[in-house]
Amino acid sequence: MEDQSADGIENVEIVEEIQEIAPLYPEGTLNPALVTAEVPVSGADLFSAFYAWDGQTVVIQGYPFVHYGDSITIEDDLELVTIAGERDKLVKVTFTDPLNLRIAANEPITVSGTIDYSWTGRIELVEGVIVTDAVLISAEEVSPYFYNGISAIEVQDFFDIFNVWIGMEVTVEGYYSSTTTSSLASGDVVRIDLTDPETNSKCIACEMETAVSDETSATMISNRDNTQIRGVIEGESFNIVGLVNCELVNR
Repeated sequence: MEDQSADGIENVEIVEEIQEIAPLYPEGTLNPALVTAEVPVSGADLFSAFYAWDGQTVVIQGYPFVHYGDSITIEDDLELVTIAGERDKLVKVTFTDPLNLRIAANEPITVSGTIDYSWTGRIELVEGVIVTDAVLISAEEVSPYFYNGISAIEVQDFFDIFNVWIGMEVTVEGYYSSTTTSSLASGDVVRIDLTDPETNSKCIACEMETAVSDETSATMISNRDNTQIRGVIEGESFNIVGLVNCELVNR
């Protein structure tokens, strides 16, 4: 907007444009930094958060895992480690086409691929390709809901983001589905499954610390809604989120 001052000089109003930055964890998603065992979370929401990376394309930078020697020939797959010579393999990449590419053990490599969530819990990428021009970004700029799929993330950083829920103590709330007792050599294992009340699909499997009494079982059967269980997230369990050391909170 322009106007004329008394002495004839034009005054120009400068309007600064403020660009909104999307939040790492949009409304309706769980932010792991804000989740505590004292406040129950929806089992369905925890399931969505735990598997939020599944099927996404990511770019990861690391070093090739080399069994021995100072180099490796990449064919169908590659395992990534944090630093050259490290033995702890964090990511496995399967390539679409054999590469027949030889690289040095101390040469960082950047790969792109689609996350295929494995029952083993480790990070597996399929449809992998080598990337040469990706820009490395900080892990603080990344979440499953805020990532462009083309910027590179260091392998250790992504491993930490991907497994952020593992080992966290939470209280989950869901619809009581069933109780299963499995007899093992080490003793009986009691598991309670919770479902998403809207879809009726199982989302949480809770391995209980102690057996569930007949009285408590009857109470859960007669009042299945909003069952709360506290436990520690261990990882994937039959394609749902598995908790261990669990105890009932409100039954």
